[in-house]
Amino acid sequence: MSNKSNEKITTIGLDIRESRLKLKYSQAQLALKLDVDKTTISAWERDIRFPNEDYLLRLSTVLGLSLRHLLMVSKNKKMAGLTT
Repeated sequence: MSNKSNEKITTIGLDIRESRLKLKYSQAQLALKLDVDKTTISAWERDIRFPNEDYLLRLSTVLGLSLRHLLMVSKNKKMAGLTT
């Protein structure tokens, strides 16, 4: 029997935040690397806004995240009707 409370729920925002902190980047530093405003990073991390495919590619490169994983989470979010 699977205990669902032990399963980790992940979002793009959580992945971005955890990866950014692991690399010891501030939101402002990551924003500079991606050529966006730091408020954009904040909105992504809080899942208020969602990065488009171009920024998903940039995020995977800068943060060392799997593009496949980011696209899967992106697809699941779109299917749930949670995109903005």
